[in-house]
Amino acid sequence: MRFLALDKLINIEDGYRKRFKIDSLELILAKEGDEFFAFGAVCPHQEQSLDEAMIENQTVICPRHNFGFSLQSGAHVEGFCSSLPVYTVHFEGNEVGIILAS
Repeated sequence: MRFLALDKLINIEDGYRKRFKIDSLELILAKEGDEFFAFGAVCPHQEQSLDEAMIENQTVICPRHNFGFSLQSGAHVEGFCSSLPVYTVHFEGNEVGIILAS
């Protein structure tokens, strides 16, 4: 496994959203309150961008159809749609990122 740094902690404040593309992986790093989240950049329902998605109660809500996905498991809240990829946020020094399998 390897740490993939995405941004410096000094650049991140409440409401932060930034999209990253690493090879074929597209994800969003977000901060709401004191919590950091990393999740797939497109909704698995109809591939809507989640750049403008709202985050409430550890759930990301797609702006197109208001589908909600758990930011803990990636599961669709209603249970009938494919899961959203979610990543564990990791910190090293003054950097925040994710851990990728080698």
